[in-house]
Amino acid sequence: VKISALGFGAMRLPEFEKDGKWYIDEEEALKIIHRAFELGVNYIDTAYGYSHGNNEYVVGKALKGYRNRVYVSTKVPTWLVKKKDDYRRFLEEQLRRLDTDYIDFYHFHSVSKDSWENIILKFNLLDDARKAKDEGLIKHISFSFHDKPELMKEIADTGVFETVLCQYNLLDRSNEEAISYVREKGLGTVIMGPVAGGRLSAPSEVFAKTFGREAKSTPEVALRFVLGNPDV
Repeated sequence: VKISALGFGAMRLPEFEKDGKWYIDEEEALKIIHRAFELGVNYIDTAYGYSHGNNEYVVGKALKGYRNRVYVSTKVPTWLVKKKDDYRRFLEEQLRRLDTDYIDFYHFHSVSKDSWENIILKFNLLDDARKAKDEGLIKHISFSFHDKPELMKEIADTGVFETVLCQYNLLDRSNEEAISYVREKGLGTVIMGPVAGGRLSAPSEVFAKTFGREAKSTPEVALRFVLGNPDV
């Protein structure tokens, strides 16, 4: 698998509220996503709960005409899994939402020590993931991560997972050593928050006002830092 250096995180598609309900501005969202695809982005990341539960539907629409050249990443809402059957139930619902026959990278969403031990291992969900992969419903077993680096290593040691999605940026290098470790284990690492959720996106005039001199684009520097790590 060869994915583009920049992926498309669909979490923050433009939304609006009407009569107490949230909607995605579909026309604008599709323009943005298709522009990314046309510029060579071939990895798009969504999740069950993004955009008040509407995100996967719109990503599914955006994939029309592009599915065979784009890798799709989404996530089972691990915290909503209350019994073993829930993994399969969510997977089938997400395939319908995305209107696709398979998901390229299917993550256990936001794995923590608690969800790892008391949901994933307790209900033997790794078996369900392997079964879904054997059936061709998912291509790669993945997990996204917001916990301590030691747990990332422990999860990688199971030998089940193929990719991890974790935070890493100029302001937060806590996962740096773990990213190197999982690469040695053969996992691919995708980075979320390379611009620190927007905190590293300050316009150059803000920098100039703060420090009394001009600076190159801060987001560019942030991305250069992440892309400069050979383990990413």
